[in-house]
Amino acid sequence: MCCAGRDWLSFCYYSTGKRLALKRRAIMLNTLHYDDVDITGFAGVREMILVMDPAVFKRRPDSVWPGYGQLTYLAHAYFRPLSSTGRHYHEGKTPLGPSTRGHILHEGTAGHGKAFTGGQVMVQRSGQKGFAHDEVNLDADITGMVQIWMRPEGEIPPQSTHTLIDLQTGINRVYEGETSDLIIQVMQTGDALSAQPGDLAYVYQGGLTYGEQILSRGSLFQFPGADHNTTVTAGNEDTRVVFVTCRQT
Repeated sequence: MCCAGRDWLSFCYYSTGKRLALKRRAIMLNTLHYDDVDITGFAGVREMILVMDPAVFKRRPDSVWPGYGQLTYLAHAYFRPLSSTGRHYHEGKTPLGPSTRGHILHEGTAGHGKAFTGGQVMVQRSGQKGFAHDEVNLDADITGMVQIWMRPEGEIPPQSTHTLIDLQTGINRVYEGETSDLIIQVMQTGDALSAQPGDLAYVYQGGLTYGEQILSRGSLFQFPGADHNTTVTAGNEDTRVVFVTCRQT
């Protein structure tokens, strides 16, 4: 009887453990794709907005995700041929723009006259005084970029700044905030990307896999909890992923 009891318990333990293991492997990441949101825009820009912090945007579509850490806004955008954003003003934010294709001329308070192209990231810090700018598509074709806003925290310098960053294969740390970092990882097929649970990531070029789940271009996703695998793998050459990580406190 005791042996039979132990065998039954062992079977239950094995079966339950097997079911839990299968459940862990089968977990799907929570995602939002740019094909599932409306196309909006202004002036010569059209964009698919995926992140809007409700503390910043009082009116926002139900489909978009809230901010994460210092991230308040993320949109995949494109410029119509020979168009521009029109001159406008920013304060209290750090806009970042990874370029996806084409050539864009920057005209503004800081960095006036600098052009940037696919493979570069433009970082504009508003400082205490803010800045005005206009981004101009120089091509007779569509150009693209990812629009990202980070909320400044801590000590803020008085003047606005403009920086261009050339992306390299591997980890590119393009923004270091008080509580959040924004990193762009340039990956080759088979490269792995790991992050801490809860971190947010956006695939703007190429694609990733998570088990059997495909994360194609335009996928925003969140890394799962600590009891699950937190590694994704590049399924294409020159895959580019923006991810925002919050420092543990």
